Amino acid sequence: MWCGACAVSGPTAGLPDADSAALETYVQYCGSCHGLAHPGRHRASQWPALVTAMEQRMRERGMPLPSDDERQAILGYLQAHAR
Repeated sequence: MWCGACAVSGPTAGLPDADSAALETYVQYCGSCHGLAHPGRHRASQWPALVTAMEQRMRERGMPLPSDDERQAILGYLQAHAR
């Protein structure tokens, strides 16, 4: 369950759309190994290759991968808030 108060100082601090399901999915899959990159860190055109690279690392480590819908939510979130 999402905790809006946690966004002030938690792993989603400073990220856009703090109450979105897409951000929750991003936190679930991408925040399990490392700090979350702000979507504005890269251009929208760069995010697909970065997401693919991270999925490959997850696959190599035997981690659960996002479903196609979850992947699209993550990628859509990152691209919508890219620089």
